[in-house]
Amino acid sequence: MFNKVRDYNNWMKEQDVHRKDMPTAARILDIQSELGELSKEYLKQTKYGTEDFVLNDDFVLEIGDCLYSLLSLSDELGIDANFALDRVIEKYKRRVQNKNNMGSGR
Repeated sequence: MFNKVRDYNNWMKEQDVHRKDMPTAARILDIQSELGELSKEYLKQTKYGTEDFVLNDDFVLEIGDCLYSLLSLSDELGIDANFALDRVIEKYKRRVQNKNNMGSGR
């Protein structure tokens, strides 16, 4: 999955779509924006929580937008997304083993 994003971003650079690279702060704001769109799609689909959620294509596309934005940030910063995911899963496993829940307790 990570390589797909890297390949696409390289292709976009070849197409000269953007005049310059997106700054890290803008990428973080883009992630927040995409999460907002995902939330909005859930609210629309459930009529603001008054109806049951049924997975639809629009929701799947919003999930994809969120993933793309996160993986693009990871690529931009040189973070191996698979490594980061493996580390956080191990962190959660330790918390469950030590505290019987995965929360940070903060």
